[in-house]
Amino acid sequence: MRILIRNQNFIFLAAFGACLGFALCGSRSSSKPASSVPSATPRVDPGVVSTLQTLLGSTQADVRASALDWISRDGRAQSSDFVSTIFMDLKDANGGVRDKALANLGWILDRYRGSPIGERAIETIQSALKQANDRDGQLVVLDLIGGTGEGGVYVNSGAGGGNAILISDPLIRNTLIALLTNSESSLRPQILTLVSGSSSLQSDPAMPAAVAAALEDDDLSVRNQAIRLLVTMYGERPPCKPLLESALESGDPNVRLQAARALGVPVPPPPPQPRLVSLTGEKVSMAAVPFDFNYFTAFVQPLFVKKYGGTACVDCHTPDSNASGSFRILAPDAGGHYTLQQSRINFVSVLAVIDRKQPLESKLLLKPLNPLTKEGAIRGMHHDGGVFWADQYDPDFEMLEDWLRGAKLEDAPAKQLDFAYFQKHVEPIFSTPGPDGFACINCHFSHAILHLESPETAQGKFSIEEVVNNYQSALRVVDEEAPSNSYIVRKPTSPREGVPGGLSHAGGVRWPQEKQSWQYHALITWIGMANLAKSSGKSSQVHASNQNLRSAGK
Repeated sequence: MRILIRNQNFIFLAAFGACLGFALCGSRSSSKPASSVPSATPRVDPGVVSTLQTLLGSTQADVRASALDWISRDGRAQSSDFVSTIFMDLKDANGGVRDKALANLGWILDRYRGSPIGERAIETIQSALKQANDRDGQLVVLDLIGGTGEGGVYVNSGAGGGNAILISDPLIRNTLIALLTNSESSLRPQILTLVSGSSSLQSDPAMPAAVAAALEDDDLSVRNQAIRLLVTMYGERPPCKPLLESALESGDPNVRLQAARALGVPVPPPPPQPRLVSLTGEKVSMAAVPFDFNYFTAFVQPLFVKKYGGTACVDCHTPDSNASGSFRILAPDAGGHYTLQQSRINFVSVLAVIDRKQPLESKLLLKPLNPLTKEGAIRGMHHDGGVFWADQYDPDFEMLEDWLRGAKLEDAPAKQLDFAYFQKHVEPIFSTPGPDGFACINCHFSHAILHLESPETAQGKFSIEEVVNNYQSALRVVDEEAPSNSYIVRKPTSPREGVPGGLSHAGGVRWPQEKQSWQYHALITWIGMANLAKSSGKSSQVHASNQNLRSAGK
């Protein structure tokens, strides 16, 4: 648990926890998890209870939220004296306080199941799950249903594949199915993860169809999650077969591929694509476009909303702002996301500024490039929007260039670093949890550039398709000429807030040993492999050093 010490009460709260012999930011193993069966009141510490009662009466919302967070994590703080306060705080004006109060309903439900208090807890959880306008609250409830403590709010030691009380509740189960079926739901990734870990949820007769509905999601990663889960369920539940047969008609090649493999049939050709009208009025069939759509949605389209010197393509090239120009694209929604249909329209619309006979001479590629650059052999064109890329070595230029050369999302690129070394030494880095208990794959499954696939088995074994995807994604954040300047090593060693000369990283510092970690050395070796190959002795020494560091890190 991370708590920002913003005031004296917070400082006191942290100091008091340390004096009692358990850190406020301690691991879950230091707390006594709530029992999975009805039990007597856990032994509580009167000193902790007294202090938390004072803090819960604070006028500052962040203090109250932190006190509630402490109670939800530590059995020694879970006094019956707090129950009425927790239910009151569910109506607090501050959303953070409400969410932390909601997180406490797990242990309250465990302790008071079958009683009026327990019934009130489960009714509150049911209601919160249905509140589409409070996504944070819904996420807390999903953590409670999971019951494994992975969300950092609740641990049920006997839950197994999730909290049995909540998973077996008909209203909660039906709500999960409805949310999974709803194309507008933003909770599909979390619900699919929950279902993947629960054989009970998978056994619900309505669940296969709900999972299959997610195959039509606008998000490529959600579709990938859904088809994997459907294939897993097919192994145990033959009724899933018709759903996989329908998936063979999907417009997503990855969905078709995995469905065909599960059914043991040849991969069918892509279904006929309807002709789309581009933003310049041209009728185009997506099947006739010689470029990869998945690569476009994952890597190229995000460039249209990226700010270069304070300006993005969508600031000038939407139909509203540029009614007559040849380069017109749709803007994303307020959250920066495109629907699948918008992506399709943009995909055919950019053809207006692509030279199909000589793609590398296209305006789409050359307009943002500096026409006066002294680096490289490629010069840009005049662009009213200014220079976006200083030279042809800019990563964004190379990304677009690769697409125009025919790169596909599922194929490894022509520029290859040692694949065998990557598979053995680099791939494990992505699934190794950091200090906060999360691994790179927990966040990067939806990242546009470093898009990482999770292992397909519970044992953490990656399929060759997943390794190839992660290999290709990793190549987009490396600098072969200056390995230590690569984003893939700079980002995991930079804090969230960023420091002078560093990079802001949402995941924070991933390797406590930073440049002395086995992860850093493995990546530097892989990125600089072309140079290391010139000196086999040096390469051998570095490989041995990596092995030693990794063994020590484990």
